Amino acid sequence: MISKLSLSAVTRATFAASILFACSSGTSINEPGSGGSTASGGSTAMPGTGGATPPPGSGGTPGTGGASSGGAPAGTGGQIGSGGQAGSSTTGSGGETTGGRGGSRSGGSGVAGTTGSGGARTGGAGGVAVGTGGAGGGTKTPAKPSAGCTRTASQALNQWVESQVMSGSSMRPYSVRLPTGYDATRAYPVIVLLHGCGSGTNNVPMEKATGTDAILVRGTGSAADTCWTTAANSADITFFDAMVADTKARFCADESRFFAVGYSSGSWLANQLTCIRSSVLRGAASVTGGESASGTCTGPVSRIFIHDMDDTTNVIAGSIKARDRQLTQNGCDKTMQPVAIDPSPCVNYPGCPAAYPVEWCATSGQMHNRQDSWAPAAFWNFFKKF
Repeated sequence: MISKLSLSAVTRATFAASILFACSSGTSINEPGSGGSTASGGSTAMPGTGGATPPPGSGGTPGTGGASSGGAPAGTGGQIGSGGQAGSSTTGSGGETTGGRGGSRSGGSGVAGTTGSGGARTGGAGGVAVGTGGAGGGTKTPAKPSAGCTRTASQALNQWVESQVMSGSSMRPYSVRLPTGYDATRAYPVIVLLHGCGSGTNNVPMEKATGTDAILVRGTGSAADTCWTTAANSADITFFDAMVADTKARFCADESRFFAVGYSSGSWLANQLTCIRSSVLRGAASVTGGESASGTCTGPVSRIFIHDMDDTTNVIAGSIKARDRQLTQNGCDKTMQPVAIDPSPCVNYPGCPAAYPVEWCATSGQMHNRQDSWAPAAFWNFFKKF
């Protein structure tokens, strides 16, 4: 179970917007918060609507999968293959990356059929065992395997392994954590962790929630006390770009599903990245932090914020500013009132596009805490929708 924190009235969060927020400079210097107990999993995502189903095979037999049937007959003597199998043989459950099988392996190709149902990111292709499918839930996009999907990973699994990457004119260390059972042919979502000041490991422990379904990446900020520099042309923006590029080259990453998770100083950087790297990030999540966006923000990014109203290190007004900018950037109708959602105390802004929601979680009594007891599961459940 995700532990639930007390929800103050929306009016209290609105009142908090009038608080003067501190640390609004490009480089934030924040103290690390203490971690809570780790979360254990979290609820699964709702099933989505699958993508196009496979073409018919030539001489093949029907496959199984999505709720809707596959393409119209086009092969010679072939039967129609059903849609790609959703998730882990079921619709929903977060939607596995690998889909089901279409027509028999000996089948030929046909024309695309109607949309099937399910949260799987890949479906079946009429004449092969596994093919490429479409998006689920109206929010998912097809997986985009990176160049690293042709390489077998040589590093240990389920632990942080450090390497070096060229960033600008210098080499900088960063670490990658591959999940247990890592499959070099499966395109995994990638989560870049952006830590709070004081330590390069002062991160929201997403590994407690992602299990076998994501690649995690982390580096260390270049500013004093290992904080991040957040200006649009800073060394740490260049470093983020380098980590993303190296991960794509070395591992089987889904280029359409890169996410950022920030805490404190890392949240300031995450907020900047949602402005200037919207073409890279499918979504972002943050615990505390503030607005550091500069330059022209382009394109929507799915967002979830956690910020405590009693935080005096990074006052909540900073995240309110970042949230309101994201609502505008995503093209949300800000006249619509937020509605309470699970987990408490989160609310959703219903005026946003379904593919690019904004969720806001204003807690109380947690101060500058990282809120590890529920943040990892809340963030991962949010990311799994996409």
